[in-house]
Amino acid sequence: MKAGDDIFLMWPGKEADFPIPKAAKDKTKDLIYPCILTERTLFTPEITERKVSPAPTNRCFLGDNLEFMQQLITEGYENALDLIYIDPPYMSSATYHAKTVIESKNNKQFISRLAFSDVWNNDIKNYLTHIFPRLQMMHRLLKENGSIFVHLDWHISHYVKILLDEIFSPEAFINEIVWCYSGGSGAGRHFQRKHDVILWYAKGPGYIFHPQYRPYSEGTKQRGLTRVKGDKYRLHEKGANLQDWWTDINKILSPTARENLKFPTQKPVDLIKRIIVSASDPGSLVADFYAGSGTTAAACTELDRQWICCDASPLAVNTTVCRLSQMKNQPFIMETDNDYITQSSAKVKIEAVKTQASDNKTDLSIQIKEFTPLQENIASNSPAAFIHFWEVDLNHNGVNFCSDVQILRNSTKYDDSLCLDIMVRIPAREQLTIAVRIHDLWGNITTRKLEISS
Repeated sequence: MKAGDDIFLMWPGKEADFPIPKAAKDKTKDLIYPCILTERTLFTPEITERKVSPAPTNRCFLGDNLEFMQQLITEGYENALDLIYIDPPYMSSATYHAKTVIESKNNKQFISRLAFSDVWNNDIKNYLTHIFPRLQMMHRLLKENGSIFVHLDWHISHYVKILLDEIFSPEAFINEIVWCYSGGSGAGRHFQRKHDVILWYAKGPGYIFHPQYRPYSEGTKQRGLTRVKGDKYRLHEKGANLQDWWTDINKILSPTARENLKFPTQKPVDLIKRIIVSASDPGSLVADFYAGSGTTAAACTELDRQWICCDASPLAVNTTVCRLSQMKNQPFIMETDNDYITQSSAKVKIEAVKTQASDNKTDLSIQIKEFTPLQENIASNSPAAFIHFWEVDLNHNGVNFCSDVQILRNSTKYDDSLCLDIMVRIPAREQLTIAVRIHDLWGNITTRKLEISS
């Protein structure tokens, strides 16, 4: 018997067996071809063949991550993931909102958008019942040489570590990484809490690891290694081995920082990059089942890794899709459990007009003339003020939305500068059906299909 094999964390409602995969709910699969516009210009997008299937590997899912992981196993992803990073709820007893200032003509409004709740009815059993089967499922999805990094803080990390010991075994524990950061705090009766912990477990002994290095201090560079080690020792050209406490990556503190997407609990991309580079190879498949603002997928895109991400918050997934569209990304699948999205019936008016161009081409003008969200006490002189971004399917098949072009803001401000009028040149067709999808600031989606005649 291995050390710790007879020690378990027990609570009422704990399920010892893996959940049995349930029948798939009503889901939709859409394709995103990252191709952005920020202003009106005559544009000729490349419209490729639409293939909505498990490929490409890059996939974003809106819905319950447990059901999504069950779906992945039925699709053959058991023992398929090289790396999992998760930043799950912390049992913080808080509800998190994205706070935004909306500026329109002669008007400024402050709105608070629900991102996610971390309350659990103030009952730790509810949290443990949530996280335990999900960690079990992640263990199943990992390859034998795969790793999981679980990002937590002081609230619940000690309980989760016991669960990880049970699922992976105590011998699978590699590191407790302490991420230290700065920033103000109103603490008056305790020391300021300025660190998180990241628990690293490997599924098998042959796990992937690439050592990382930190710069030597000026003193070390001046004196070299200690006399004790002798003259034959030299400083490593890459620096000193990185320890398990990280102080060189700070939180995203500035509200105007380019990286700041106004999503609460957003982690800096450099932090996730360090984990990915350390515990995976180029081409590896990396998953994040509490994706938030999509930092893991963004980091994978920059580091030549494949990715799978999931979140239950429409606001989180909208933020992720918008973020990934801005990058030089490969096409990816957007999968939606329809129970988790609000197909908004906001008041909207869209106008599309086509004119014949040369070389069997059609010029198509698409304009959002009116958009009014359903939220109460919201008013604006401009329909652009409350739109996060919008996208267009230029050859809609009536089933899947294939995003051929995404119209994004050219700044981080939420104001009336978002372009609502675009011009595209496409192959001429007698029957032209397009679809326009509007994502508002609250994560709601409004989709309109348009049949266009000459």
